[in-house]
Amino acid sequence: MKTTLLLVCITFLVITGCSKTKMAEFLFLNVEQLKPLGIELTENGVFYKNLNPNWKQDSARFAGLGFYCCDDNYLTSLHFNEQDTLEKNNRNDSLLISKEFSRNDFYPLLIGDTKGNQSLDNETLSREMKLLPVAVCMADARLQNRKDTIVVWFKPTESLKKALPLDVRMDDYLRPRITKN
Repeated sequence: MKTTLLLVCITFLVITGCSKTKMAEFLFLNVEQLKPLGIELTENGVFYKNLNPNWKQDSARFAGLGFYCCDDNYLTSLHFNEQDTLEKNNRNDSLLISKEFSRNDFYPLLIGDTKGNQSLDNETLSREMKLLPVAVCMADARLQNRKDTIVVWFKPTESLKKALPLDVRMDDYLRPRITKN
Protein backbone atom coordinates (compact mmCIF):
# COMPACT_ATOMS: atom_id res chain seq x y z
CA MET A 1 0.00 0.00 0.00
CA LYS A 2 2.76 2.43 0.94
CA THR A 3 4.68 1.53 -2.22
CA THR A 4 1.62 2.11 -4.40
CA LEU A 5 0.92 5.46 -2.75
CA LEU A 6 4.55 6.46 -3.21
CA LEU A 7 4.46 5.48 -6.90
CA VAL A 8 1.24 7.45 -7.42
CA CYS A 9 2.77 10.52 -5.78
CA ILE A 10 5.97 10.26 -7.85
CA THR A 11 3.95 9.78 -11.05
CA PHE A 12 1.81 12.81 -10.23
CA LEU A 13 4.87 14.97 -9.54
CA VAL A 14 6.59 13.87 -12.75
CA ILE A 15 3.48 14.52 -14.86
CA THR A 16 2.73 17.93 -13.35
CA GLY A 17 6.40 18.91 -13.35
CA CYS A 18 6.81 18.06 -17.02
CA SER A 19 3.61 19.59 -18.29
CA LYS A 20 4.06 23.11 -19.51
CA THR A 21 1.62 25.55 -18.01
CA LYS A 22 0.06 28.07 -20.35
CA MET A 23 1.72 31.45 -19.97
CA ALA A 24 -0.17 34.71 -20.07
CA GLU A 25 -0.44 36.31 -23.49
CA PHE A 26 1.37 39.42 -22.21
CA LEU A 27 3.87 40.04 -19.44
CA PHE A 28 2.09 41.99 -16.72
CA LEU A 29 4.43 43.97 -14.47
CA ASN A 30 3.66 46.28 -11.57
CA VAL A 31 4.64 49.94 -11.34
CA GLU A 32 8.02 49.24 -9.71
CA GLN A 33 8.88 46.46 -12.18
CA LEU A 34 8.16 48.77 -15.16
CA LYS A 35 10.69 51.41 -14.04
CA PRO A 36 13.83 49.50 -15.14
CA LEU A 37 12.23 49.24 -18.59
CA GLY A 38 11.98 53.03 -18.72
CA ILE A 39 8.19 53.13 -18.22
CA GLU A 40 7.04 55.47 -15.49
CA LEU A 41 3.49 55.58 -14.17
CA THR A 42 2.42 58.71 -12.32
CA GLU A 43 -0.87 60.27 -11.33
CA ASN A 44 -0.65 62.15 -14.66
CA GLY A 45 -0.26 59.09 -16.88
CA VAL A 46 2.29 56.69 -18.36
CA PHE A 47 5.55 58.16 -19.65
CA TYR A 48 8.51 56.74 -21.57
CA LYS A 49 11.57 58.60 -22.88
CA ASN A 50 14.60 56.67 -24.13
CA LEU A 51 17.78 57.40 -26.08
CA ASN A 52 19.08 54.17 -27.59
CA PRO A 53 22.89 54.12 -27.28
CA ASN A 54 23.06 51.62 -30.17
CA TRP A 55 20.70 53.35 -32.56
CA LYS A 56 23.24 53.55 -35.40
CA GLN A 57 24.25 49.89 -35.08
CA ASP A 58 20.55 48.97 -35.03
CA SER A 59 20.09 50.94 -38.26
CA ALA A 60 17.36 52.89 -36.49
CA ARG A 61 16.12 56.05 -38.12
CA PHE A 62 15.99 57.91 -34.81
CA ALA A 63 18.04 57.81 -31.63
CA GLY A 64 15.10 58.38 -29.32
CA LEU A 65 11.52 57.47 -28.68
CA GLY A 66 9.14 58.99 -26.21
CA PHE A 67 5.49 58.36 -25.53
CA TYR A 68 2.80 59.20 -23.05
CA CYS A 69 -0.73 58.02 -22.32
CA CYS A 70 -2.89 60.34 -20.28
CA ASP A 71 -6.54 61.04 -19.52
CA ASP A 72 -6.96 63.36 -22.48
CA ASN A 73 -5.16 61.23 -25.10
CA TYR A 74 -4.90 57.56 -25.94
CA LEU A 75 -1.23 57.65 -26.94
CA THR A 76 1.15 60.33 -28.14
CA SER A 77 4.51 59.14 -29.42
CA LEU A 78 7.46 60.98 -30.84
CA HIS A 79 10.73 60.00 -32.43
CA PHE A 80 13.73 62.29 -32.11
CA ASN A 81 17.48 62.50 -32.56
CA GLU A 82 20.04 63.36 -29.92
CA GLN A 83 20.39 66.97 -31.04
CA ASP A 84 16.64 67.62 -31.28
CA THR A 85 14.96 70.00 -28.86
CA LEU A 86 11.64 68.62 -27.71
CA GLU A 87 8.84 71.19 -27.80
CA LYS A 88 6.30 71.84 -25.08
CA ASN A 89 3.03 72.08 -26.98
CA ASN A 90 0.85 71.14 -24.02
CA ARG A 91 0.97 70.06 -20.38
CA ASN A 92 1.67 66.42 -21.24
CA ASP A 93 4.58 67.37 -23.50
CA SER A 94 6.00 69.37 -20.59
CA LEU A 95 5.64 66.39 -18.27
CA LEU A 96 7.42 64.12 -20.77
CA ILE A 97 10.22 66.61 -21.33
CA SER A 98 10.80 66.91 -17.58
CA LYS A 99 11.45 63.14 -17.34
CA GLU A 100 14.99 61.80 -17.40
CA PHE A 101 16.09 59.81 -20.43
CA SER A 102 16.58 56.11 -20.03
CA ARG A 103 19.47 54.89 -22.16
CA ASN A 104 18.47 51.34 -22.93
CA ASP A 105 19.37 49.33 -26.01
CA PHE A 106 15.92 47.76 -25.79
CA TYR A 107 12.98 49.89 -26.79
CA PRO A 108 9.41 49.62 -28.02
CA LEU A 109 8.96 48.65 -31.65
CA LEU A 110 5.17 48.63 -31.35
CA ILE A 111 2.61 50.04 -28.95
CA GLY A 112 -1.01 49.02 -29.02
CA ASP A 113 -3.78 47.37 -27.10
CA THR A 114 -4.60 43.82 -26.11
CA LYS A 115 -6.78 43.32 -29.19
CA GLY A 116 -3.98 43.92 -31.72
CA ASN A 117 -4.72 47.56 -32.57
CA GLN A 118 -1.42 49.38 -33.00
CA SER A 119 -0.89 53.09 -32.42
CA LEU A 120 2.86 53.02 -32.84
CA ASP A 121 3.31 50.52 -35.63
CA ASN A 122 6.27 49.55 -37.72
CA GLU A 123 5.14 47.92 -40.96
CA THR A 124 8.74 47.07 -41.88
CA LEU A 125 8.97 44.55 -39.04
CA SER A 126 8.69 40.93 -40.00
CA ARG A 127 5.45 39.44 -38.69
CA GLU A 128 7.53 36.50 -37.44
CA MET A 129 9.99 38.64 -35.43
CA LYS A 130 9.60 37.76 -31.77
CA LEU A 131 9.09 40.65 -29.37
CA LEU A 132 8.39 40.96 -25.65
CA PRO A 133 4.80 42.19 -25.10
CA VAL A 134 4.64 44.05 -21.80
CA ALA A 135 1.16 44.98 -20.61
CA VAL A 136 0.73 48.30 -18.82
CA CYS A 137 -2.48 48.58 -16.84
CA MET A 138 -3.60 52.17 -17.11
CA ALA A 139 -5.60 51.77 -13.89
CA ASP A 140 -2.22 51.64 -12.07
CA ALA A 141 -1.70 55.30 -13.04
CA ARG A 142 -4.93 56.11 -11.18
CA LEU A 143 -6.26 58.20 -14.04
CA GLN A 144 -9.94 59.03 -13.96
CA ASN A 145 -10.77 58.06 -17.56
CA ARG A 146 -8.29 55.25 -18.27
CA LYS A 147 -8.87 51.68 -17.16
CA ASP A 148 -7.61 50.03 -20.37
CA THR A 149 -4.40 48.12 -20.90
CA ILE A 150 -1.75 49.10 -23.43
CA VAL A 151 0.84 46.67 -24.73
CA VAL A 152 4.40 47.83 -25.33
CA TRP A 153 6.26 45.41 -27.62
CA PHE A 154 9.99 45.58 -26.77
CA LYS A 155 12.93 44.55 -28.88
CA PRO A 156 14.53 41.72 -26.88
CA THR A 157 18.15 42.16 -25.82
CA GLU A 158 20.36 40.81 -23.05
CA SER A 159 19.95 44.16 -21.26
CA LEU A 160 16.17 43.73 -21.30
CA LYS A 161 16.50 40.24 -19.87
CA LYS A 162 18.58 41.68 -17.00
CA ALA A 163 16.06 44.49 -16.40
CA LEU A 164 13.20 42.05 -15.85
CA PRO A 165 12.34 40.68 -12.40
CA LEU A 166 14.41 37.64 -11.45
CA ASP A 167 11.40 35.31 -11.56
CA VAL A 168 10.51 36.27 -15.16
CA ARG A 169 11.99 34.28 -18.03
CA MET A 170 11.89 36.53 -21.09
CA ASP A 171 11.88 33.55 -23.46
CA ASP A 172 8.55 32.40 -21.98
CA TYR A 173 6.88 35.58 -23.28
CA LEU A 174 8.61 36.26 -26.60
CA ARG A 175 6.22 35.99 -29.50
CA PRO A 176 5.32 37.48 -32.86
CA ARG A 177 3.14 40.55 -32.60
CA ILE A 178 -0.60 40.14 -32.74
CA THR A 179 -2.55 42.01 -35.35
CA LYS A 180 -6.14 43.10 -35.40
CA ASN A 181 -8.39 40.48 -36.98
